[in-house]
Amino acid sequence: MRTISGLAGLMFLLSITGCTVDSGPTQTSNELIDAGGAESVRAEIRMGAGEMHIEGGAPNLMTGSFRYSEKVGRPNVRYEATGAHGRLIVESPKNSASGGKTVNVWDLRMSSEMPLDMTVELGAGESNLDMSQLLVRSVEVNMGAGEMTLNMAGNYKRDVSVQVNGGVGEARIRLPKNIGAEVTATGGIGNIDTKGLTKRDGKYYNDAFAEGKPAVHMEVQGGIGNIALTVE
Repeated sequence: MRTISGLAGLMFLLSITGCTVDSGPTQTSNELIDAGGAESVRAEIRMGAGEMHIEGGAPNLMTGSFRYSEKVGRPNVRYEATGAHGRLIVESPKNSASGGKTVNVWDLRMSSEMPLDMTVELGAGESNLDMSQLLVRSVEVNMGAGEMTLNMAGNYKRDVSVQVNGGVGEARIRLPKNIGAEVTATGGIGNIDTKGLTKRDGKYYNDAFAEGKPAVHMEVQGGIGNIALTVE
């Protein structure tokens, strides 16, 4: 089971003890990233602690809006394209403050036209990750402490591999209705609530699942207090 460490642990401890951090004034910034000549992109999103929103519909590779306390700091955003492959990194600055009355909110819109491999690392806080309008090929989410909503209810034309590694808190996961969904849940998971899924041989399947046809193949591993799996 994964444990809380670093910024996630600090945020969690401060939240239960009522301590505060002198965070300084709140600032805002925006980022516009073009894909250049890339035909596919690996996106690595790493937040220490805060509130994250990801969705599709960007006119370019990524449009980011950030609101953060001065002592939390502006996220670091880097992009490079090598031939047909691009790599996008959005991450919290090292040694940024967290906890108490600090503000750290990221709103990220990604291209709905670019094939993506997404990795999202979350600290403490709340996240809403809507992958339903993205051309994702793989998604990996590493939870910290808090609540997460992951929307994988897209009409994908090819298989999508999804890995969710639990932290502490709750996860709400939406799965597609019109294409297949297969979920394996293992490790230190508390309660598992399902809607629209059938359990067979230790795995959960929706009604549309058929061997050889496009599907969301998901593995949820350990550490999550409660998980809700819903077909939509």
